[in-house]
Amino acid sequence: MNKRTAKILIGDLLVKAGMIELGDLADAIPISTKTGLPVGRVLVGSGLLSDEKLQSALRAQSLIRDNFLTVDMAIKSLQAVATEDISLDDALANNGWRSEYFDLTNKLGHLLRDSELVNSDTIDEALQTCFTTGLPLGRILVLKGVISDSIANAAVSSQILIRDKKIDREQAVAALKSAAERRTSIEESLDFHGFLQQKSAKTVRLGELLVLAGIVSDIDLLSSVEKGLVDDIPIGQVLVEARLITQATLDQALQMQALVNSFEITPTQGAEVVKILRLQDIPVSKALAEVKKKDETEVKPPTLEFPELIRLVGIVPGKEMVIARALSHSTNTPLPQVLLSKNLIDQPTLTAVLRTQELLAQNKMSAEQAIFALHNWLWTRGDFDELLKNLGWM
Repeated sequence: MNKRTAKILIGDLLVKAGMIELGDLADAIPISTKTGLPVGRVLVGSGLLSDEKLQSALRAQSLIRDNFLTVDMAIKSLQAVATEDISLDDALANNGWRSEYFDLTNKLGHLLRDSELVNSDTIDEALQTCFTTGLPLGRILVLKGVISDSIANAAVSSQILIRDKKIDREQAVAALKSAAERRTSIEESLDFHGFLQQKSAKTVRLGELLVLAGIVSDIDLLSSVEKGLVDDIPIGQVLVEARLITQATLDQALQMQALVNSFEITPTQGAEVVKILRLQDIPVSKALAEVKKKDETEVKPPTLEFPELIRLVGIVPGKEMVIARALSHSTNTPLPQVLLSKNLIDQPTLTAVLRTQELLAQNKMSAEQAIFALHNWLWTRGDFDELLKNLGWM
């Protein structure tokens, strides 16, 4: 099914579906303009349209807007709603709409269920909401507070990796469960289990850069990633089509992403440049020069303390860190030893963190470089000093 569809007004959709006459729409528009009521409400109030049929049309319009449904499929299904007195869900199913969208969405739900992250009843309820509203499954589960953004993103990322035949489903289930337990990304979890045949250096993702710039929210990014999976199109294109960013912002973000991934600038610098360019019509080179100059003259923050560094990198969740620090204080035991004894950190990771602390104290790297380096190391888990040399920081 081609999901690259044109947008359509609710009145036009109702007329083309045969739910109202063109003359009825022509009469309702002036009343809508004068009263401020939506056209659909005017038609219902005038007795020309039932509320049930209006709701079906509005849902179809929403699915079109989110690129889940073509205009032609929407009109065909709404015609069945009008003439056969059936629900929109049944009409869509009869027309075969579920075959693609519902299949992918169901697979995501089953993946979360089999990973024991969401129970079957909750998945079934969320799927029904998903199929009724057209909202992505991951977004619904996050909005309901069932799972976190990170787990939802990990599940969607797993689906993409399965689709691209980089992992199989059993590996995805095991890695997703592990990622939830260890509070790591799905890629880090896959690497931990040895499921990835090829490793690559840790890079900043386009979505991460836009979130860091404050342009796209976590929840909108999650929805866009899931829509990209369903439509099989790049995340940047989804964001542009959803009008969350402009094409110019996408091009600028991609340019900054390339510079970050080649280690010419930091992720924060890249995000700051994108933010400036969104507000000012200036050349990229000028914005980049401003950001770099600001970083050079800005007073550097104090060295990160061990607990804060652990938290920022995401090695130990905040709640567990609070408990560990309290235990360290009450027993007069060094915090690293407590973390090791509680299996909240392993020895290689602790060694890497302590080495980072040493370099921070010697002013040989910035706090941001320390965080970025540790993220890279968690991905490769090789020789830490060798990693720093490859990054050009030693």
